[in-house]
Amino acid sequence: MSSLPIPPTAKYPVARRASRRRRNAPGLVAGALAALLACSTVFAAPAVTVTNARIRLLPGDLPLAGYFDLANHGKRAVTLTAASSPEFKMVHMHRSIEQDGKSMMVPAGNLEIKPGDTLRFAPGGYHLMLMNRVKPLKVGNEVPITLRFADHKSLRVMFEVKGAETQ
Repeated sequence: MSSLPIPPTAKYPVARRASRRRRNAPGLVAGALAALLACSTVFAAPAVTVTNARIRLLPGDLPLAGYFDLANHGKRAVTLTAASSPEFKMVHMHRSIEQDGKSMMVPAGNLEIKPGDTLRFAPGGYHLMLMNRVKPLKVGNEVPITLRFADHKSLRVMFEVKGAETQ
């Protein structure tokens, strides 16, 4: 059997990369910490709370309505701009209004909530219109809905599915 001479490990590119990694380790740690701080800022919830989150279940494939109370505990106004859910293909913010003796729904647009105020999504007023269910729902299910704000923050809320008589 013949043997080949093995050169010193310093000549292998792998060994050089490892030594560079060790020299840059403090920079990598600092970079990782900066990324974690940035992520925590991006994913931090706005200074709002959601209570009484519920969905009124209707039969068949009829659109459903989502209701909740959104309270702003912060020192600045927050603006609710949109909502989405993996359980529905479309989620729109609407407002029910009376016009010329007729009830109708209109897009809600962006909704500003001033500090200390609570915006109520309730029957006959603001509501989430939940359309094109991805799968069947039943009373008692919980559905995730993400509320999106103008400052690029979002808040994931679990909505309880309730019966058609829900107010």
